[in-house]
Amino acid sequence: MIKVKNITDETYQQHSILFEKQSITVELRFLPQVERWMLSASFKGRSVTGIFLSLGVLHVNNSLFPFDFIVKESSGTGIDPFKADDFTSRCTLYMLEAQDMIDIRGLPVAI
Repeated sequence: MIKVKNITDETYQQHSILFEKQSITVELRFLPQVERWMLSASFKGRSVTGIFLSLGVLHVNNSLFPFDFIVKESSGTGIDPFKADDFTSRCTLYMLEAQDMIDIRGLPVAI
């Protein structure tokens, strides 16, 4: 599990994560009109776009990527990220590698 670092309260930001000797490009957008964070990711010429971030769920598991993203929060409220400063205060975005994506039965969550 790799923490996506340096997320700010800017409404558009781009991050790179080194994975398998290549780079995953992650774009984050905060949409103040609907109070939601949105993720897009690209890796090896494949992309997913417009995924709304929620707590505790896999976000790109149907895209056949060998990784996924999950949001965890520290306040204990269980509320999805909805403010511009949530990733600087109470939420953290993690990139999960294949070995991190195992469900409680021991089966792969994503291939």
